[in-house]
Amino acid sequence: MKSADGYELNAWTTGEGAGVLLGLHGGPGGDGGAYLAPLHRLAGPDRRVVTYDQLATGGSQAPPGDYPWSLERAVADVEAIRAQLDVDRLDLFGHSFGGMLALQYTLDHPERVNRLVLSNTASSSARITATFLGQLLQRYPLTEAVAAITADVLLDHRDPRFRAVVRDYLGDEETLDLGPAGAGLWGPHVWFATAALRDWDVDDRLHEITAPTLILHGGDDMSDDAINRALAGGIPGSEWITLNGKGHTFFDDVHLAIVGTFLNGWRET
Repeated sequence: MKSADGYELNAWTTGEGAGVLLGLHGGPGGDGGAYLAPLHRLAGPDRRVVTYDQLATGGSQAPPGDYPWSLERAVADVEAIRAQLDVDRLDLFGHSFGGMLALQYTLDHPERVNRLVLSNTASSSARITATFLGQLLQRYPLTEAVAAITADVLLDHRDPRFRAVVRDYLGDEETLDLGPAGAGLWGPHVWFATAALRDWDVDDRLHEITAPTLILHGGDDMSDDAINRALAGGIPGSEWITLNGKGHTFFDDVHLAIVGTFLNGWRET
């Protein structure tokens, strides 16, 4: 696969037929889309499942240091992949940042989306930051939470109190270095978007989405009830399912069965 600008994108394709499910991974930046591998279990004789490493993640090519990162360019990459797959319309699965990308693609190219699955994502960067800060203040003693937030504001990521919170809250410290894509889209901070995504907000445009939409939430997650309620309330006719205790990334049998049933058109059964 190639990006809209001609860079090489590492991709996986399973199944055959005219139908396509395209999976968009989280980040932005990081290790890429390998963790979306369970989605390929939804492939078959009538459906291809395609996942890929976004630009400068996983096995995909990194552009030069002066590359002008933007969500618009990431959307253009999705559109370039659709064209290379030679389909007029596709189903989209977006997880975390991939859900943000899926939302923007659907709004920019509504005629290209059959069905939309949004997993543990949000409709604005500001909502993500508000949830980060609120959960930090709820989960940790005030002095620890304030220290972790202050260290991030000052970009003092060596502060042991900050690193301890990152390890506990996000599971590891890899989120401190998400590579050029993370730096270009989100920025150097963990809790605050200061780069291309800093003002991203599609709350007021959710009503424009006409594709049947499934919203999945893992319960205890940075995309909290308020974030998912905004998505479900804004997208007409959308379905919202919370699978409590699953966290941010989950692809078990129940999850895949729900996604598969939705893609197969449960509204028509």
